[in-house]
Amino acid sequence: MMKFIFASNSPRRKEILLKFNIDIKFVPHHFNENAVDKNIEPHSYCKIISNKKADSIVDIYPNQPILSADTIVLSPNKSIFEKPRNEQDAHRMLRALSGKKHQVLTGVSIIHKQAKINFSFTETTLVEFNNLRDEEIYYYIKHFEPYDKSGSYGIQGFSSIFVKSINGCYFNVVGLPVSRLFYFLKKFNLVQFS
Repeated sequence: MMKFIFASNSPRRKEILLKFNIDIKFVPHHFNENAVDKNIEPHSYCKIISNKKADSIVDIYPNQPILSADTIVLSPNKSIFEKPRNEQDAHRMLRALSGKKHQVLTGVSIIHKQAKINFSFTETTLVEFNNLRDEEIYYYIKHFEPYDKSGSYGIQGFSSIFVKSINGCYFNVVGLPVSRLFYFLKKFNLVQFS
């Protein structure tokens, strides 16, 4: 099986992918995510960022497939929630999600320069939150560091108690829709199980 490069140092994506016994190296990308206009359509937004992350290191690894991803939360009023800037921003996001349904979108890119592959897709999962009390929100922010998580929460940690239901891929909410990713890796003959 060939060696993959993942354009990220995300601990959650690393934890997911290391379960699959594939040869993969995690490296930081060189793309400024703030350079993308947030006013474009959200599916396109996260797909563009994902693609630019992979593209930023493609010349360093032209002979290896590069994977990347970008996850956002689309609030009930369709605002894009990325990682919170501070405690007030985290509280604003969680208060907006309280008792409502929202979408989690992940753009995923596969670039292999040598094989002339440049492909991106977006996965969407619908998440419904319980009604949250302010003391729960502040307790979570104080003790569980939401600052590296889109929408200020991680479904795999303490904030799982906020989640009433999900419709779609659980791993997409964590940050990487592995089932669809492997579907396309197999389609492009980048992984084989034999």
